[in-house]
Amino acid sequence: MRSARFLGIDIGSSAVKAALFDGLGEQQAASRVACLSSGEIAPETWFEAVLEAIAMLDVDDVRAVGVCGRGGTAVLLDERGTPLAPSWDDGRANELARALDEPKLSRQARAVLGKARWWEAQHGPVTTAFSAKDYVVYRLTGALVTDAASGGGPGPGHAPLVEVSPPWGLAGGTQGDGLLPPRIPVAVGWHDGAAATFGAGASAKGLAPMTLGTNAVYRIVTEAIPPPLPKYWDLTPGLTVTGGDILAAGRAYAWAEALFPGAVPLRSAPGANGSVFLPQVLGRIAPDHNRNARGAWAGLTPDHTADDLMRAVIEGVAFSLRQVRDWLGEHGPHAERHAATGGGARNPVQMQILADILGVPIDVAACEEGCRGAALLGAVAAGTMTLEDARMLSPRYTTFTPDPTLGAAYDEAYSLFLAVQSATDRIAPRA
Repeated sequence: MRSARFLGIDIGSSAVKAALFDGLGEQQAASRVACLSSGEIAPETWFEAVLEAIAMLDVDDVRAVGVCGRGGTAVLLDERGTPLAPSWDDGRANELARALDEPKLSRQARAVLGKARWWEAQHGPVTTAFSAKDYVVYRLTGALVTDAASGGGPGPGHAPLVEVSPPWGLAGGTQGDGLLPPRIPVAVGWHDGAAATFGAGASAKGLAPMTLGTNAVYRIVTEAIPPPLPKYWDLTPGLTVTGGDILAAGRAYAWAEALFPGAVPLRSAPGANGSVFLPQVLGRIAPDHNRNARGAWAGLTPDHTADDLMRAVIEGVAFSLRQVRDWLGEHGPHAERHAATGGGARNPVQMQILADILGVPIDVAACEEGCRGAALLGAVAAGTMTLEDARMLSPRYTTFTPDPTLGAAYDEAYSLFLAVQSATDRIAPRA
């Protein structure tokens, strides 16, 4: 079983990644191609990046393929299967999406359908509407398939959405007109957050799979979601996921890092010497909803340094995740173990500060989690392993353990963070 090899592909916010895994889920090789998935992107750009990433790997003996990709994308096809337009993520179709009276559709499905309806009103018919991940699966296999988390329809009557299939289902075989041999099984695939959760070994009740990427996300895997908590997606039969997003948290970190090149957050003390950063640069959608909220540094004095301000940014994201965790806990779901995925999870400074602020150990898988989850879906689709076997395969972890001596300092800093957030809300009334 170990000698079997599976290919996972992940269409992220800034890059397309590909990785090979053996039959025990151990990563053997990985590649990465810079490729944005925000803004206006021609769908072919993603497929070309996928081919480039595959070309960096030895895929001659691959047994199966899986693909995952971020939400927020929408590929519109005509009756010949040709893209009608670039994918876009601006607000031109938002009103149409919000106006859809489709309670059976997920938020992602409504967004995709809203874009299709906007295009039809402006330009003409749309035959198929799905995500970037689905377009790559289509180019590999010729199959028009999607999963529920990526924005499909629950059944007939929701065209041009594609009817949903299980992400571990078989989409079809490779067509053999690219870099992969023909007739290699390809899974339907998954939303990147779900695939990363699966790949990080965090798909069990009571696990908290966090993401530190373009957005920061705190999630909990549970059997049932009590109101008013939102549903993200079903994970495996009997398990579902709730949580909350910190919009543009990764962008805020990158922006601040560019402002202060050479800053060393660890030269600042826990609590950032009294400086506070609110990471809500694109508004706040969790634990409450205020899209008018904005980011801010507060508590500044002439003595503060760039090191303090960078540490405040890292702590601000961690405090926001703690706020979401506490909000979820007030309604019932509690986490027994935490795992982190995404680019920020590769930064040991960010991860140690997050562990200290949450007061819990955090596991970080030693692999590309999204690719691993996608590859395991491919193995299930090919019949090489069962879904339960794939779910139970754990990757290797690095664990960040909290420093118990910092608890009191961070409790005080967290109280200050909440007070600053409350104060700024008075000048940013909810829309």
